[in-house]
Amino acid sequence: MQPDYSRQQLLKEIGAKGQAALARARVLVVGLGGLGSPVLQYLAGAGVGCLGLVDADSLDASNLHRQPIYALSDVGRPKVDLARAAVGAINPSVRVETHGARLDADNALELIRSYDIVVDCSDNFRTKYLINDAAVLAHKPAVFASVYQYEGQLQVYKPDPKHACLRCLWPDAVADGVVGNCAEAGVLGPVPGAFGTLQAMLSLKILLQMSGQLEDELLLLDFTNFSSLKLKAPRRAECVAPACAHIRELTREDADIEMVLGSLAAAAERGLEVIDIRTAEEVAARPAGARHIPMADLLANPGLLEPARDVLLVCATGRRSLAAAQQLRKRGIAAHSLSGGLQSLGH
Repeated sequence: MQPDYSRQQLLKEIGAKGQAALARARVLVVGLGGLGSPVLQYLAGAGVGCLGLVDADSLDASNLHRQPIYALSDVGRPKVDLARAAVGAINPSVRVETHGARLDADNALELIRSYDIVVDCSDNFRTKYLINDAAVLAHKPAVFASVYQYEGQLQVYKPDPKHACLRCLWPDAVADGVVGNCAEAGVLGPVPGAFGTLQAMLSLKILLQMSGQLEDELLLLDFTNFSSLKLKAPRRAECVAPACAHIRELTREDADIEMVLGSLAAAAERGLEVIDIRTAEEVAARPAGARHIPMADLLANPGLLEPARDVLLVCATGRRSLAAAQQLRKRGIAAHSLSGGLQSLGH
């Protein structure tokens, strides 16, 4: 059976010409979770010709309440493989390109340059700013969304005078762990679902050259009371489109800051002091058997660590520990982060 686009082609802004434009389009989706699920569903349903999928994670049972393209029987399998199958079930005419690796400074620019638009469906600031900087350097549009519990925000970057990038508003990236993500702060499934749906809508508007693309605006939505607010988000005056006065290259992380280990015992065997930086509530619920210093206390007083000893920081997912390790390294402390966090060890 062939896909039927007749209902959307009835819209005067689309028609056969718009449908042909969608069929030629290439969209990169970074993150295949709560935001990425509806983005994939609606872009595939609309007939976008090629979808690039970027995600290095495997499905966890805790994902399912906000990632409805997956099933309980899929737990443990790579998300890029599951998402490719989901897109194929919705629309087999869509070409899918999978990239089952973490987006980093070595691959981001090349990937984003090979697509017409990038959709940020990540859940950490490191990736969001990496996408932003690569999109600016590649002169490619990007659609951003961030979610925190019952609220979130949307922003569109395009390489033209009306669109600000993330660094126009927030020049320095917020360290992951300072603001919680879904895994650490909690989230109700429909919230990222709603924002992902809006990202799909904005992406289609850009591809179809429709009006109303959040030009020089930031959209804030709060689902505790269904309030909305649009804020002006102008491009910096010194940034002459499509160039940026501040972004020159992609920032690379220290090569050895993240460590892949099979157990915490392996870290101790290497002479590392293992520090659990989770909250007291997290440690009580799932003890890890490591010395506990909450992240806020550690960053406020690094003197709590043993002097002249390398440390391995651990948290639930590896995001807070990476941010903390980066901060400690700025203070001359040899800190590392457990890649993937305690969940990678089955904790």
